[in-house]
Amino acid sequence: MYQTNRLLEVKLLVDPNVIKETLSRIGIVDKKNKIIYQSCHLLKQFDTYYLVHFKQLFTLAPNKNGYHGFGNVSLEDIERRNSIALWLTKWHMISINDMNEIIPHRTKFDIVSHNEAVNYKKVRKFNINNISE
Repeated sequence: MYQTNRLLEVKLLVDPNVIKETLSRIGIVDKKNKIIYQSCHLLKQFDTYYLVHFKQLFTLAPNKNGYHGFGNVSLEDIERRNSIALWLTKWHMISINDMNEIIPHRTKFDIVSHNEAVNYKKVRKFNINNISE
């Protein structure tokens, strides 16, 4: 059983900016309105990198009252994160530190090609800059 608050530790095989740009093109896509809703982010904490679903980030960042938020992270969110991690592994961008964190599933997400991305508005539902190292 997944722990929805557990972050997926990864090792980077390429420059982190390449991974961040790639993640900006992966998520839920509204093709009619040409919008990409980014699902995952790359988080660096104390020289360790994690691939995280954006909802997991709400549990780490304080809200306007100074309290940590609630991300309402679902099993489907974690499965989507893990599916994206497997694609990044397939593309030789990351390696996953503990493959036991990943189990087979069929969670859908979209990938917009680098060439097509200029035609889309990219929406991040969390500003990762709100979390400091």
